[in-house]
Amino acid sequence: MGRDTARDLLIARGADTLRHPGGTLLGHLDRVEARLAAWGARDELRLAGLSHAFYGTDGFSEHLLPLEQREVLAAAIGAEAEELVYFYASCDREFSYAHLGSEDGPFRDRFTGETFIPTARQRADFAELTAANEVDVLRENRELWSRYGGALLRLFTRWRSLLSEPAFAEADGLLTLQGAEREAFLRGLERGDVVTGVVAHIASFHVTFVELGGVRAMMNIPEVSWYRYDGPSDIIAEGEEHSFEVLDVDMTRERVSLSLKALEPDPLAAFARGGFAGVRRGRVTAVLSFGVLVEVAPGVDGVVHEKDLGGLAPREGDELSVEVTSVNLVTRRVGLGLPA
Repeated sequence: MGRDTARDLLIARGADTLRHPGGTLLGHLDRVEARLAAWGARDELRLAGLSHAFYGTDGFSEHLLPLEQREVLAAAIGAEAEELVYFYASCDREFSYAHLGSEDGPFRDRFTGETFIPTARQRADFAELTAANEVDVLRENRELWSRYGGALLRLFTRWRSLLSEPAFAEADGLLTLQGAEREAFLRGLERGDVVTGVVAHIASFHVTFVELGGVRAMMNIPEVSWYRYDGPSDIIAEGEEHSFEVLDVDMTRERVSLSLKALEPDPLAAFARGGFAGVRRGRVTAVLSFGVLVEVAPGVDGVVHEKDLGGLAPREGDELSVEVTSVNLVTRRVGLGLPA
């Protein structure tokens, strides 16, 4: 029982004659097993990598064994490895891929129709095996790399927490665009375009990096939301997929700037359109050297200058009665005063 037994069974079932990107199915399976070994996978996962095509998959319909003969594969590679092969083969990808990165994300068995919550190890094993499989296919076939590489990099970025460091590093290195292909991608973007991206990293200095599918863009902290927040992590999380608006494409520095809030209604514009006359109560959100900042509507703060406070010394969190004296949509400034 083990690798040699599994290869003998693969050859007996014709894997050495089935065509596959890069040569034969057996060649592909050998490379997947070797890649998992290089990434430090345990023996059972390596054996599953070598054997993952026995029941076919949602993306490769050819199968070497019918499900009624699962005991044959279990005898060759062991029960744990065979369970991994079945789990991998049974995945309804259209349904399950979107949820795999979540601890409580459902998984659908395409053979039985059953939906359940996989364990943390199942999810990690599935992600690692998927990465090894897809990296090999795309290394061997440039056309498939061009067609699916961007989508796969976004997928692996969503699954970043499930993948080993070597697995993600190899996928990222293979699928990140370089040279003429990178330039073509950037030239295809224009200010105002709406793009889909995955939050790849929220840096300690509050810049958010977003994987667009071969090119990593950036979003500065003011572009996350119109509403008050302490940091991007209050609004978004690494691994989440969102739509963003392109603010700028700098071809010289090969930098793309994005905005999340640009796709949301501007609360200040709505505030101005709705009329703002009269006295209103607001919460002091900050005490500044020149006055206080007061929230007069969700997402709308205005300033009462110190000279207009009439000797009051409000603290953060206090409520204050104010009148709106001006709204400037260009400078995004709201002037406030105390009621007479």
